[in-house]
This record gives sequence, structure tokens and C-alpha cells, in this order.
Amino acid sequence: MRLKFIEPGRRLDTDGPGLRHCARGCMSKLTDWLRGRGVLRPKVVLPPFVTLGPHSHGIHSGSFLFLSEQSPVRIGAFCAIAAEVRFICHADHPTETPSNFGLQDQILKTKTTMEYLRTKGPIVLGNDVWVGARATILSGVNIGNGAVVAACSVVTKDVEPYAIVAGNPARFVRYRFSEDTIAAMQKIRWWDWPIERIKQENAAFDLPAEEFVRRFS
Repeated sequence: MRLKFIEPGRRLDTDGPGLRHCARGCMSKLTDWLRGRGVLRPKVVLPPFVTLGPHSHGIHSGSFLFLSEQSPVRIGAFCAIAAEVRFICHADHPTETPSNFGLQDQILKTKTTMEYLRTKGPIVLGNDVWVGARATILSGVNIGNGAVVAACSVVTKDVEPYAIVAGNPARFVRYRFSEDTIAAMQKIRWWDWPIERIKQENAAFDLPAEEFVRRFS
């Protein structure tokens, strides 16, 4: 990144639009430079029908197949989504008709693609969800707070809060914590705390969950 300096003896117009334009340009270049070196996270431009909670990361426009108003994706706060995760939104083929091929939209032109394809509804991820690499999440699925989806899993049905699921189709493996601890975590809802409090309580996030809930219940 190169910086342009004012020539010696040249008067700087501190009130004119030139300086403001220069400042915006310099800040933009500095931001790009910092992102390129990993100091700042890349700017995420969300496609339509996607909402992303604070501090969640790992998605991009290629993460979604056929988003629609009938099949949006809502992701809560502090979700960690690994590489190559796919959300299959409005992309089901009808299986009770004579052909699996989309004759209606591809050849006959009696329907648009979105009229031909089907969906089971929105995909909703709660808060503090971890989705492993190359997992696939189908339409109509709700994944609860604190849940874990193992890598390469295909999630076809709802996942309960703090459950771990794995496989194709994804099946319940175990809960992360006891029933009482899960209930307490759901009440504490640390993901709703101001970021200043999270930083202040930083040591608590290294504790076992049982100690965490004893401290904040």
C-alpha cells in the first residue's frame, strides 16, 4: 500500500471535499490491506433472505442453494460454520410425478424453476452453534442453541439444544451437558450479554459448563 504525501509548500485545503475524499480513499485502502493480511475479517455481503447474528462467521453467497422468501436462512449469534457447509433451501424435486427431471421449467416452460422446486420451509440456527466442515443442512430444519453438527453430516430434521449429531442422515449422538446444565445455559443466554461483559468474564469461558452455570445462575 502506497501513501501519497502533500508536496512541500503546498497549502492543504482542510475544509474542501478533496481532503474528505482522500481520507475515505485512504481508509478504504487501509481496510483492504488489513483484511488481506488477516488482521480484519473479510467483509461479508449477505444474499437476500439470510440473517446473521453478531459474531457468527463462515458463510458466503455460495453457502446457500436456492434461497427464497419461503425458505430463508436465519443464523443466531456466535455461530461457527466451517468450510464448505451448504444450506439446501428451496431445492427439493417432486418425487410423486412421472419424472425426476424438471421438464416443467427446463423444457415445457409451464413453470418457473422456483415454482417447480419445493421446500419444507426456513432453516433456523440458534446461537452458539458449531457446524462442521462439508455438512449439509436441508430446508425446514431447526438447530437449537449450543448444538454441534459433525463434519460431513446431512441434517434432515431438527436438532435439540446442546445436542451433538453426526452421519448421513444426521443422528443424535449425545448431549453436551446434563439436562439441568442445559436448562441453566438456556436461561443464562450468555450470547445476549454485551460484548464488554463477555470480555470482562473471559476467564469463565474456560470453566466446565457446570461451574459456569453455578457462577451465573
